[in-house]
Amino acid sequence: MSERFPNLISAVAPTLAELKKLPIHDQGMLLLKRLAFHFPRESFSPWNLSRQGYGMPDPGSLATGFPEPEIAETVLYLLDAPLRYIQREGYIAERLSRDGFFDITADGRAEINRDVTIFVPNRVVLAALCFLHPDLQGFEHYFREHKFKEAIAAAFKRVENRFNEVRDASPSPAVKSSSGATLPHDLYKSGDLKFPFPLLAAGNPKSRAGYEQQLRSFLGAGVGLFRNAFAHEPHNLPDYDEVETLEQLFIASHMLRLVDQSV
Repeated sequence: MSERFPNLISAVAPTLAELKKLPIHDQGMLLLKRLAFHFPRESFSPWNLSRQGYGMPDPGSLATGFPEPEIAETVLYLLDAPLRYIQREGYIAERLSRDGFFDITADGRAEINRDVTIFVPNRVVLAALCFLHPDLQGFEHYFREHKFKEAIAAAFKRVENRFNEVRDASPSPAVKSSSGATLPHDLYKSGDLKFPFPLLAAGNPKSRAGYEQQLRSFLGAGVGLFRNAFAHEPHNLPDYDEVETLEQLFIASHMLRLVDQSV
């Protein structure tokens, strides 16, 4: 979901933790938009905006909509790194009198009026990341940066590397030269990985062999199809949205769990 810059910072980042996870450019733009809303033509003083007294944790209404216990800290945060960012970029400038008051510059007003968006990740999708294999639980930044194909490529790269780790730890010379899509097959054949469902078709060797072959083929596809396609030909793959990316990550997650169960 993409949203135009709103007047309320909390419409994009409803908590201080969410605000801090945004790229600093987006944090600065949200602050700039809020300042322009309150001070369309007037100068403003960051010091005055930070004066938290007399039961007023947010005298400039910068953090409207944030949880009440976070408002004071959010104001101080906004007037630190995000404020310094928009000053460094030339979007605000101190008045020539050097009295601590700032104006929004022409560049700043042009930036405010530019048709730009902040990508707001689906919070349900982000919450679901905690159910992934531990090796993939740090992938939230891909969703915040709108890098969906990169997330999928990194997940299946981890699958490939997990097989490489098992190979490198193997005492079997037969697997040392194996790699890529054939490596899962070779690791199961060498005994380095064991079929993780010992009761499945335990009394039927033919069926059991079929299950084992299908498992090896499934895991081999993690490298031969997903890993290779996203690494070498991402431009020939369709664009993925958040939900489709999450689905792919769960495929990689399940593959990693199967390897863990097979070691």
